[in-house]
Amino acid sequence: MTSVMKTTSRTIIAALAGLALAAGANPAHAVGLKQNSLVGGNMITLGDIFYDLPRDEDRILGPAPRPGQEMVLNARTLMRIAVALDLKWRPGSSADYIVLSRAATIIEPPEIENVLRTALIEQENINDDFKITFSEGTPEIVLPAELPPGIELSSLDYRADKGWFNATFVAPSKKNPVQRISASGRIEQLVKVPVLRESLRSGAIIGQHDIEYKSIPKRSLNGDIMINPENVIGMTPRRLLLSGEPIVSSEIEQPKAVTRGESITMVFNNGGLKLTAKGKALQDGARGDTIRVMNVASNRTIDATVSGDGEVLVETF
Repeated sequence: MTSVMKTTSRTIIAALAGLALAAGANPAHAVGLKQNSLVGGNMITLGDIFYDLPRDEDRILGPAPRPGQEMVLNARTLMRIAVALDLKWRPGSSADYIVLSRAATIIEPPEIENVLRTALIEQENINDDFKITFSEGTPEIVLPAELPPGIELSSLDYRADKGWFNATFVAPSKKNPVQRISASGRIEQLVKVPVLRESLRSGAIIGQHDIEYKSIPKRSLNGDIMINPENVIGMTPRRLLLSGEPIVSSEIEQPKAVTRGESITMVFNNGGLKLTAKGKALQDGARGDTIRVMNVASNRTIDATVSGDGEVLVETF
């Protein structure tokens, strides 16, 4: 039991003597104990605790818990209330109790963050892809239940050079600032980069359907991380490439158009003259790579440029 709960319970107990004198003699009437009760106002009434009361449902027993909090009354306290008011109810055991919860309007953390995000975009003109980190966790605002949900930004100090902010929020509005909280934290700019939807192995060709996007901190971006998806599509992983991870240039390569040991077509172009001959690849190669090939007719080894699947360009046979 918190200090607030203990204080409220003591207040109720202290009031019982006065209640006993004020209640006087009344005919007994069977009543029941509620197990859980939602208190709507600032005070706890007899009707918040018992049902089927013959009278005094609105009799005030003491202050209610703060909005959004709860209080437990044990069997001993409940019996004192029943005796003081001459109610026909007694605890069935020492384990009897009631939980009194104070109704509240709660402003959830995502709503608070959204108010700050909107202000940063509109007032500070920063890119809308960023991460907000509150230094002490995202705050939550609890208002009395009778107040409408609402929150406004009262002040904002944003230091772009340090990525730091200090903000003050009021709820439910600036005109009615029942609650006021201050919060600080960091703003981290993010960058969208292409990542794989599913992991791919070497030899698989990365297509448009394999690509999705992930936001990563701008500070973690380096020259090796691929930003443009066009430089990724059509490539193949050098080894297993995991899904959801930024793609590094050294992890991908052009797919092999020629495989070592396979038969290839050697093409010789000279003006309008085009000659072909059979060859054998002595190295793997992607389009544009220079590899060693062998003319199978002459067993001569020459350099060639890979021009397509199973095809190379040569300057001589």
